[in-house]
Amino acid sequence: PPASFFFSFSRIKARLEETKPERVKPFMTGAAEQVKHILGNFKNYQFFVGENMNPDGMVGLLDFREDGVTPYMIFFKDGLEMEKC
Repeated sequence: PPASFFFSFSRIKARLEETKPERVKPFMTGAAEQVKHILGNFKNYQFFVGENMNPDGMVGLLDFREDGVTPYMIFFKDGLEMEKC
């Protein structure tokens, strides 16, 4: 995976420590479990970054359901910010 994929965990953790310290432990536990799953199925994923290619942004992962047709993406919710359009 892109290095920024793993680096984003430390950025998310640092941000949570500042803003929502109660979320640090659940995030790190959940992220560790999800990373094991991702690495076990690495060949299935496509990695996406924002159009400005900002290395500080989160990497989105694309995979397909068992039917091979239905796509889904994975993002870590603690690393997302709501933006109103």
